[in-house]
Amino acid sequence: MVAVQLGGAVRGTFAFMRRIPWLTLVLLVLVVAVAAAGAAAKSPAGTTTSHATIGGDPAASYSRLKPLAGWRRVVRGELAAPRKRRLARRRSLLYFAQLSDFQLADEESPARAEALDVANSPFTSAWRPQEALEPFTVDQVVRQVNRFDQSPIRNQRRRRARLALTITTGDSADNQQINETKWVVRLLEGGRLNPNSGVEGGLCGALAAAPRGEAARYTGVQDDDDVLESGRFYDPDRPAGAFAAFPRHPGLMDRAQVPFEAAGLTKPSYVAFGNHDATVQGSLHALQALDDVARGCVKPLAATGIAGLSALLTSPARSIVVPPDRERGFADRPTYRALHATGRQADAHGFGHVDRNELSASNGEASYYAFSPKRGLRLISVNTVAEGDRLSSLGNVDAPQFRWIERELKAAAGRDELVILFGHHPIRSLRNSAPDENAGDCALRAVTGPGCDRDPRNSKPLRLGADFERLLLAHPAAIAYVAGHTHENRITAFRRARDGGGGFWGIETASEIDWPIQSRLLEVMDNRDGTLSIFGTLIDHGASLATPARGTPASGFDPGTLAALGRELAYNDPQAGVEAGAEGRPQDRNVELLLPDPRTPQR
Repeated sequence: MVAVQLGGAVRGTFAFMRRIPWLTLVLLVLVVAVAAAGAAAKSPAGTTTSHATIGGDPAASYSRLKPLAGWRRVVRGELAAPRKRRLARRRSLLYFAQLSDFQLADEESPARAEALDVANSPFTSAWRPQEALEPFTVDQVVRQVNRFDQSPIRNQRRRRARLALTITTGDSADNQQINETKWVVRLLEGGRLNPNSGVEGGLCGALAAAPRGEAARYTGVQDDDDVLESGRFYDPDRPAGAFAAFPRHPGLMDRAQVPFEAAGLTKPSYVAFGNHDATVQGSLHALQALDDVARGCVKPLAATGIAGLSALLTSPARSIVVPPDRERGFADRPTYRALHATGRQADAHGFGHVDRNELSASNGEASYYAFSPKRGLRLISVNTVAEGDRLSSLGNVDAPQFRWIERELKAAAGRDELVILFGHHPIRSLRNSAPDENAGDCALRAVTGPGCDRDPRNSKPLRLGADFERLLLAHPAAIAYVAGHTHENRITAFRRARDGGGGFWGIETASEIDWPIQSRLLEVMDNRDGTLSIFGTLIDHGASLATPARGTPASGFDPGTLAALGRELAYNDPQAGVEAGAEGRPQDRNVELLLPDPRTPQR
């Protein structure tokens, strides 16, 4: 059952309206509507998509963005029927936020595979026109989440819950690089962030150094002076080719390299692995040869050999010299966890909760964990990244982790806890059937062991989507699985065919890199009538919808302006069709998701 809900605030407005003379009421409505439209046009800061959304003209060669009508909340009763008076009784159990898929890219890295980004290839996310602006976009996302320290949903006695935490559901980094991961941690925790890479005066063997001062500037495919071609990528200095209609902003790529102050989340954040965090460009294993390329000076512009990166061509039209940077090296799992332990959050953004027995048995590879943010609630972070298939971005769960999850679910049920699981791949993307042992030899320079799969435990039988679904349905304590990866808003009801019905909700939320660039506020409510409600509310980041006039030099742009322009570029990305429908259907957006309360009734 799906229904549209009008909340208490709307009903209260109707009651207020009955007490106002008719003409006064008309004038009041007009004033409020004009004020709301003006505020929305200026900035979405502090407003949810229930109040206003953002869009453009899909038929235009390049479209500015404008405010649109809000998305109504849809009540979904596929797992439990909504009961009367629950709005007056409901009590908040946990209010938290979900961010996903930053894909924060070192866009100057020699290990980026922009040359492979062609239509109908597996690498259509290897380059985006807005990627250099992503650090500023994520900072605006964080600032918007901080504005919602109080829930947009009222509970019993019209109170609003306080935000407890934020989860990130993978692909925080784009290319498995150490510097990208450091940027992610800085954005989560706040402080000065330098989004540039490259060391002034660095040398690579017999190669000449890049020109003096080049390390402080942008070097890469979005500067036609660097790549000796025009029109294939968006050069803001002089847009051409497929990007001829895009705005000209001289100096934009250099401006994107300037350090700024990141706000940081005001509440703890908990991180799940994604395929871009754990593999090169989200699908390639970190072979030593690739690690050498990443840390080096030669950036390929054309692809040959395995995955296009095993052979470098030295023709000026086929490669460029960039200032090198050792921190472009790839982060294996232990390094990734350690980088999250270097900051301000004592539990290393969740990785401090990794089970010590699992860590020992896996030779330090285990990166899944569980913790209890509040009494009666358990959160389980799942690592869905597959290791065995070299050219797949799909996921799976290996046998040792699957057994651990099952033990966690049984223990939570014994404690009468509700369980929310979160990971990168949704159930429909757990389709990689290659065993981890197929990974082969891709050891990093500083890593000892027999290659990519350094976990000595047998990964088989691998568990795919149907297995994971059955596991969660077998444990009623599991009420939701929250994921990313698909870059779209989608919510799926997973029904239990017997044992009293019910089931769990699969919640997918759009990315912070591709349109529509949205995050989700989630709140679990006890309706105190034998049912639970999970409220999901989408939010845009808070930067202004207005962007500078064409031709405006970028040197004066502030971080908020860069984030605003990044969102506009994401809407106009020529490959946006790959993400067609990413906003989801009405029932995938702002929702109330009902299900039976699996806990023992209180007497």
